[in-house]
Amino acid sequence: MNKTINIFKNKSRYTKNIYNKTRAILKDFGYEISNNYDPNACLNLVIGGDGTFLNAVKLSKFSQIPFIGINTGHLGFYQEVNPDNIEDFVRRLSEKNYYMEKLAILESNIGNNKINAVNEVVVKSNRNQIVRLRLFIDGNFIENFSGDGLIISTPHGSTAYNLSSNGAILHQSLEGFQLTPIAPIFSSLNRSLKAPIILPKNAEIEINVSKRDNYHTVFLFDGKEYKTNSFKISTRISNKELKKLILNKNHYWSNIKNKLL
Repeated sequence: MNKTINIFKNKSRYTKNIYNKTRAILKDFGYEISNNYDPNACLNLVIGGDGTFLNAVKLSKFSQIPFIGINTGHLGFYQEVNPDNIEDFVRRLSEKNYYMEKLAILESNIGNNKINAVNEVVVKSNRNQIVRLRLFIDGNFIENFSGDGLIISTPHGSTAYNLSSNGAILHQSLEGFQLTPIAPIFSSLNRSLKAPIILPKNAEIEINVSKRDNYHTVFLFDGKEYKTNSFKISTRISNKELKKLILNKNHYWSNIKNKLL
């Protein structure tokens, strides 16, 4: 069995200290460390916060090697391992005493380009202006949306920007995704949906930006702006999934209780 572990980390001083501690413990258990992505490694270990986790997924090009995180950030919703419990984590890893969780990935097409996201895809203005969007689901015209924008989120991404925009929390084991309006306008002239829509995993969303708004409308993938001259995007659940090690089956509910309430 390959005992190489890829390590991704942020640049904080605290993370550096935890990295050195983790490296020593891993070596004591016979593991080798790679600070450059090794496609043959047995694990992707992320030291940092949720932003570091999302960045690690992108740097590894949505690797099929399982991920787990040590939280040295703030919220740490993806980062299960507490810095005080690193030795226990490594012991359980060596004993294969863990669970494997699969997380959905969003796949979007813009022009001829395909872009993936872990948490969400957002269509909104970069100038705090109203955007007008034509929304289709599975080829069916749904609405001419007017408002601040639309969020498409995975179940595990539902606790991020989606939740701040009054979207629903979806348990990450659910096979589907969510479309949430951001500050929709509802008046005699506009009939925008005011509530989120929960969609099955095989659904596809298409959003067309109106010509009058295309100069200030942007596409964001996990918070990162995607530069394009195209103003049409289609999004669905990818056939690929992220694998994530779980040490505690109740980790999700502990996060909801301790970090969101």
